[in-house]
Amino acid sequence: MKRLFIFSFFCFLLNGYAAAQTIKVDYITKVPKNFKQCGAMYTYDTTSLKKKKYIMLADFQNLGMISVNGKMISLQLKESKLSDKKMNVATYTGGGYTVVTTIKTTRQTKLVDYEDGTLEVSKGKEKISIKIHGQSSCDESKMEGN
Repeated sequence: MKRLFIFSFFCFLLNGYAAAQTIKVDYITKVPKNFKQCGAMYTYDTTSLKKKKYIMLADFQNLGMISVNGKMISLQLKESKLSDKKMNVATYTGGGYTVVTTIKTTRQTKLVDYEDGTLEVSKGKEKISIKIHGQSSCDESKMEGN
């Protein structure tokens, strides 16, 4: 009886631990040069772009990057399409994760596009959706905060 109780308690703890394992998207602490020179940088919609605290990077060569649970994840673009609502939907995969960005350009200047949308990150049965905003350009000096 005592063994059954200990076993049940151990299973309960493990189940609670497994349930606590969630996807947490972190800020990317160091932006690789290839993303700075030509690409898109996104952050939480509540974070100013001037802070340069990005959670998703995408270059124009089919690569992406996110940081999940403290680990940098390299991504490969698998599909990109324009939806009915003039939203660009891009699907990336890497490190066991699937990342989908749904982006709409909200404002354009000669050199920079400002964008709003969502970032969905999933792995197995876990999935989160985050409202994001960002900018894309091929001239680092024109990006916000530079």
